[in-house]
Amino acid sequence: MENDRKNAYVNNMKKLLFLLAITATLTCCSNKSNYTLSGTFDDFNGQTVWLISSNEPIDSVQTTDGSFTFTGKAPIPSIAYVADARSAREAKQRCMFFLEPGTLTMEKNSDEGNQYIVHGTKSNDLLAGYDAIEDELEEYYKQNQDKEGIDDEIEKRYNEILSKQVKDNLDNMYGLYCLSDLSYMQSPELTRALLSTFSKEMCKTKLWNTIDERNIKMLATTPGKQYMEFSQTDADGNVISSKDIMADAKNKYVLIDFWASWCGPCMGEVPFLTETYAKYKDKGFEIIGVSLDLKRENWLGAIEKHGMNWIHVSDLKYWENEVARQYGVNSIPSNFLVECSTGTIIATGLRGKNLQKKIDELLK
Repeated sequence: MENDRKNAYVNNMKKLLFLLAITATLTCCSNKSNYTLSGTFDDFNGQTVWLISSNEPIDSVQTTDGSFTFTGKAPIPSIAYVADARSAREAKQRCMFFLEPGTLTMEKNSDEGNQYIVHGTKSNDLLAGYDAIEDELEEYYKQNQDKEGIDDEIEKRYNEILSKQVKDNLDNMYGLYCLSDLSYMQSPELTRALLSTFSKEMCKTKLWNTIDERNIKMLATTPGKQYMEFSQTDADGNVISSKDIMADAKNKYVLIDFWASWCGPCMGEVPFLTETYAKYKDKGFEIIGVSLDLKRENWLGAIEKHGMNWIHVSDLKYWENEVARQYGVNSIPSNFLVECSTGTIIATGLRGKNLQKKIDELLK
């Protein structure tokens, strides 16, 4: 009997120790995902600030003289905003940062007017210096804008800086943020290679998966791949089918051009588009303009004002344009040149004089 009692005691102690160990582990893991974010919006007259992630408010707090504190758990890091409205886009005051475990502090960036930055974790500290990189390049451009080849030089410098930032930060959100920008300026094959090098934790984030999804679409629209058929309505409500345009016997090459009236660089491309179209529209060159406008009057006004006399379609859904999403377009201007006889994409990103040069080669 005595031995039985001893054995039962020992077994009970083992169970208790096991449960305590499990509890301690869970508590430890739970604490590792905790965050606290404190800050103040200057001259804030409202009562509530919002914490927004994935375009949805996930928390709100009452302010005291514009000051606030958010607390919660962030087991998977994400891009987030503190804003004075439920939508970051509509907010007058907002601050973008990485929502991740740690003690975070939002403060005003005195060098950037009414701009705010967040400190407290490695990735947020690095993000706080991101604008300085762009400012330095912008200043260099202003001082050398008359230099031949300055645009290509700036792009090369920017790519080199971002590439280093990515490779130095494969374990945090800042590295992914830099890759997101870099992916618009380098080949999708290079982006694919970099994506595979990020830590397992980063591969769980929405940002990694967003870049991955976009990259898969971009790989599907590189030169040599088949273009993707689509349909969308024109200004009169008629459904325009890309298949019908490609099948039209008079068309040899079609440029699928993504643009918007609110996009300065897009409007800067219009003179090159109109000149090339006027020269080659009767020789087999056609353009399908896919607009990312929100307002019908702005879309049609730009077409009329600038004499953009080619085919135009839009669903007026801004960045949610169905064709743009289909093609993985997340920056404009963006275009794809298709050979009608084969349906093959033969060139992408034809800007400025390079567009007419390419069409010259094909239809001279």
